[in-house]
Amino acid sequence: MLNQPTSFLILRFRILPAGLFGIGWVFFGSTAGVWAVFGLLVALGAAVTVACTAMIYASIRAIPRWHNALVPPVYVVLGLMTGAFALDAVLRIFATPRPAVTILAIAAAVLGAGLKLLYWRRIDGAQPVATAASATGLKGTVRLLEAPHTSPNYLQQEMGYRVARKHADKLRLIALAIGFAAPAVLSVIALLAGGWTAAGLAVVAALLAYLGVVIERWLFFAEAQHAVMLYYGEAAV
Repeated sequence: MLNQPTSFLILRFRILPAGLFGIGWVFFGSTAGVWAVFGLLVALGAAVTVACTAMIYASIRAIPRWHNALVPPVYVVLGLMTGAFALDAVLRIFATPRPAVTILAIAAAVLGAGLKLLYWRRIDGAQPVATAASATGLKGTVRLLEAPHTSPNYLQQEMGYRVARKHADKLRLIALAIGFAAPAVLSVIALLAGGWTAAGLAVVAALLAYLGVVIERWLFFAEAQHAVMLYYGEAAV
């Protein structure tokens, strides 16, 4: 299974071809031939790094909402989506627009929204994998009698964060609207408009996509709950 050390190793490997690709582009004015090979290695390294990062979270059994088969594909698609929107904006400003890149970004946004909706539906309907009784080995209804300490510690703050259901629902809608729907619509308009209008729309689409993903990522962490919280009063996780 891909883990954190593997991810760091791939990240270090990616630095060398990235530097070589930059040399060919900046000093020799070429991105073809051997320089294109270095660029391809950078892209492949980036994709694998994202996949490795996703597996770091998906492999943590103690956090059921992360130990989910949808976490890796969501990570990869979000990386593809934000990268495609950014590339589309850069191409429209500094080079020749590529409709294929725009279409790829739109498709990734649609796919990403679908995967996120499926992920949220799955975690909302999931049954608890552990209870206070199973964690302590006791039978019957187990409740916390007294807190282990007088003030909250980092475990409760970092691994037991509570986000109200109504706030989570609102943030989900905001993330979908800002991070997926709006960039896709703006990109469709950019395909039809062309010129500097399209470039401006592409920049706004890229910025909105990144903002939406920031909200989505915050929710990913805020809605997760570590099994250790069973020892701090939670009935089930």
